[in-house]
Amino acid sequence: MFRKLLFALAAVCLMTGSAVAADAFPNRPITIVVPFAAGGETDLVARMLADGMSKELKQVVVVQNIVGASGVAGISAVTGAKPDGYTLGVTPSAPLAMHPHMRKVPYTLDSFDFVGRILKAPYIVMVAKTAPWNTLDDMLKDMKANPNTFFFASSGVGSVPYFAMMDLFKKAGAQVRHVPFSGDADAFQAIAGNRVQVYTSTAGSLDQYDVKGLALMDATRDPLLPNLPTVKECGVEAYYSQWMPLLAPKGLPADVKATLSDAMRKAMQSPEFVERLHKLNLVPGYLDSKDCRAFVEEESVRNAEVIKGLMAK
Repeated sequence: MFRKLLFALAAVCLMTGSAVAADAFPNRPITIVVPFAAGGETDLVARMLADGMSKELKQVVVVQNIVGASGVAGISAVTGAKPDGYTLGVTPSAPLAMHPHMRKVPYTLDSFDFVGRILKAPYIVMVAKTAPWNTLDDMLKDMKANPNTFFFASSGVGSVPYFAMMDLFKKAGAQVRHVPFSGDADAFQAIAGNRVQVYTSTAGSLDQYDVKGLALMDATRDPLLPNLPTVKECGVEAYYSQWMPLLAPKGLPADVKATLSDAMRKAMQSPEFVERLHKLNLVPGYLDSKDCRAFVEEESVRNAEVIKGLMAK
């Protein structure tokens, strides 16, 4: 009888241990949704993070590109998923902090739990290497002296580059005409052909295209580009950056969020991750879950004010 009781207790312990092991997070692959096409900056950064987190979690982490509606389709796929940590998202700033202030989207910031911020990359005012200007001040003086003569490119009305340039020119008192393009490649091709004279993008474009930077759209200089002055140094406070959070559907269990946040932080601290980001002229900008949410909310409020001011007739 005693032996039977021991065997029964042992069986219960084994079953309990197996259940705990089965429930341990993560016990199956994790998907990171990217709301833009493969090969772009957001996609590349997401894949770097997926590689690093996979090593930390000892589990497969894959990237899925869900494209459409300027990022809204992919973001909506995240909000519609079960909040169990197996569906995450990496997105640039516009779908979160700009689009909701311009049109109706099926989510708000309260639709998400933020795991952490990956990076913050200030935009750079860029012109062709053959352009006659070597400073932002030179360019703005020329544009103010010749209103509606020059053109700036953007990736479309409502994009971050569009509002960044509009805000810059408004604060500088310059009248510059707008030409929208489908993306960086087309915009920089137009700059090379002098069909437009200025565009704003992140630092990776300096190596990828035949352009030079006139000013960083931030209050402090970039450690990877120490000789590039800021717009603040040039007397214009128009600060814009491309930032990316790792997010999840609202309702993520606290222990799962902690596991993901820890894996994210450790992955981003690895020399391999930092080196790969540096090759894109980007630097890590990690913020934990709480600080990431505060940052995104602050950016959203600021963007709402900018959009309201620029769109007012």
